[in-house]
Amino acid sequence: MRKIILFSVILLISFLFVSCSKKEDKKIIEFWTLQLSPTFDKYFNELIDKYEKDHPAFDIVWIDIPYDAAIQKLLASAAAGNAPDVVNLSSDFLAKFAGMNALADLSEFMPNDSFNIFLPNALDNCIYNKKIVGLPWYLNTYVLIYNKDFFKNAGLTQADIPRTFSELVDITKKYKDNSGKYALFWNIGKDSYLPMMLGSEGVEMTDSLMTKAMFNSSEGIAFIDKWVQLYKDGYLQSESIIKPGSTIIEAYQSGQVAMVFTGPVFLRRVKDNALSIYSNTDVAPAVVGKTGKHELAAMSISVMNSSQHKKEAVDFAFYVTNSENQIAFSKIETTYPSTIVALNDPFFTIDDGTLETKARIIGAKELFDAVRLRKYLEHPQFDKLRDAFDEAIQKACLGKVTTKEALDEAADKWNKILAHPNPSQRDGL
Repeated sequence: MRKIILFSVILLISFLFVSCSKKEDKKIIEFWTLQLSPTFDKYFNELIDKYEKDHPAFDIVWIDIPYDAAIQKLLASAAAGNAPDVVNLSSDFLAKFAGMNALADLSEFMPNDSFNIFLPNALDNCIYNKKIVGLPWYLNTYVLIYNKDFFKNAGLTQADIPRTFSELVDITKKYKDNSGKYALFWNIGKDSYLPMMLGSEGVEMTDSLMTKAMFNSSEGIAFIDKWVQLYKDGYLQSESIIKPGSTIIEAYQSGQVAMVFTGPVFLRRVKDNALSIYSNTDVAPAVVGKTGKHELAAMSISVMNSSQHKKEAVDFAFYVTNSENQIAFSKIETTYPSTIVALNDPFFTIDDGTLETKARIIGAKELFDAVRLRKYLEHPQFDKLRDAFDEAIQKACLGKVTTKEALDEAADKWNKILAHPNPSQRDGL
């Protein structure tokens, strides 16, 4: 009997030892995303479970971090030697870390034709110094969201829906002159969208080598001054120069304005928070400048150079961004996939008569030709450039200086920043 008990104990200890050893032998891949929890908890848990079943030697540890704290947290983790293996970055964050040589060149681990699944314009956002430092993930572009009843009450018709930035300025004036209310909320002095407007009008923020500011040209000053004058003349809310871009939908869903120019993803928020506003809402194609170009907003997935499992991390990044997983992701909340096959899925092409589908189809059509208009976001010190420009617009709007003086001052600040070598200068493949 003692022998049996002793043998059982030995078996149990052996089993526990083997189990612990197997667990310890598993390789950990840490994966960070930007502010996707809790909305996508079920999606990621199922995604990771499937990957781990197919790759039993690996454990995927998913960590979601606040968007606003992403840069600080990633810098801190890298300095402490415990950076994630795979990380979700926006286009502007991508530039910062590519400039620090912190991101792996994915083309070293996969053949070039592996990247052909992605929209070329989306993949281009992930190329720095001829290196593919990320895979394009979910995308967005812009539509005009407007309140039909508000337009009608102001004496405006469908024919008055603006298609160009010049028309948008005119309608913003006409609407308030007719109704006494604000037509539009659009950030111009904080997380300013004016650089996007300039890009669509054919005015570049910098020269092609990103060594000199160009927005203070006579043409650039003229375009920006129209918006500064709108603010000064009371056609834009005071908050438009101080509130961040993340608040753009609030004024619309609270009924303060008749229209906003933003991503289709925000329709869901309007529907959830203000059903009466949603029931009177319609959408129109993106407002554009004379070039007809649309803005491309892109999220990407990168692998950190510090990863101990770079090849496996790249494999996981391709898994997350494959067409099947991207379609499933986009169906949870209105975003667009970055693969050509996924974007041609009926979900993005067939109209079922709902407003959200209409907006989704409009945006999907624009994505094939959308580009990064705010190219300064590709500079590693984009945040300093952005802040200098925003401060200039605020000064001009508050009448402290003329628009020209404000932009000249901002251009001087930009030139000092741009004078330093840019290690992430982009040059395509």
